[in-house]
Amino acid sequence: MPNSSASPACCGIYPVGPALDTPVSQHDAITSPSVAPPFRSSDDYRIVDVVTEIEDAFVAHWSIFGRWKHGELHEENGLLWFETPIKHLPYNAVIRTRIDDDADAVVAAVVDRFRARGVPFFWLVHPSARPRDLSERLAAQGLESVENATGMSLELEDWNRADLPPGVEYREVLDDADLDEFHKLTTIYWEIPEDEAPLVAEFQREWGPGRALGHRYLALIDGVPVGKGYLSLAGPPGVAAIYAMTTLPEARGSGVASGLTAVLISRANELGSVRVVLHSSDMAVGVYRRVGFIERCRFTVFATAPLWLQAH
Repeated sequence: MPNSSASPACCGIYPVGPALDTPVSQHDAITSPSVAPPFRSSDDYRIVDVVTEIEDAFVAHWSIFGRWKHGELHEENGLLWFETPIKHLPYNAVIRTRIDDDADAVVAAVVDRFRARGVPFFWLVHPSARPRDLSERLAAQGLESVENATGMSLELEDWNRADLPPGVEYREVLDDADLDEFHKLTTIYWEIPEDEAPLVAEFQREWGPGRALGHRYLALIDGVPVGKGYLSLAGPPGVAAIYAMTTLPEARGSGVASGLTAVLISRANELGSVRVVLHSSDMAVGVYRRVGFIERCRFTVFATAPLWLQAH
């Protein structure tokens, strides 16, 4: 997600805080027969590095909400978390957990802070999160597992783009009109209520084209936006990340998502990235696998409310 007068540290530029210092164990990385085995290069632990990059890219991207002028980004007691005045998911969250001491008290303090504000929030359980029983501790605080995601990666060295679907236009968001269309798709995807939509629009404008470390794209059929995606460059050097993928239900099954993914990967390649990472819902894993992504790790999202009321 960025150029304003803010310093680089205020624009979500990697790294955000100290780098992850606990290696991901082989137990956390996906190594089942149905997916790719660990890399066997000069470094037998490269798969661990890729998982760390997936985690770090997520942190760099999502921390921008706390760097917004109306937000707050907190890094304390082993946690990285953000707050915004938007009282709707996913605009308040804990995005990294590395607690070494008194985990129950640390978790409870942040949970109490959000609840005192009366806002729903999510807490990401990532592969290197500690303590290892974080999921159980969150459940004890009344949070529920609401989403599972798969971290995936694609090496650009051997990637070749397939043909884009006919009848679909893909274009980068470069003006206010397209930014407004991107915003509308965002509110549809996250089911943002009308009274919260203006704040979400203000966030989009503050980190609009040229102000974020990334690129927004729209997919259009007959001139009508039916999908969107975001290519983030805020994470580790040489690593691009794909987020904010949305395809309207009426456009699904027409290759919109695969084409949009290919366009974002091509842009990453043009910009000199060597790898693209993302985290996928269970429904979309097949789409990314067909493009060439490989499953690397899993995430669990805990929250105080469902991420969506409608099926996604």
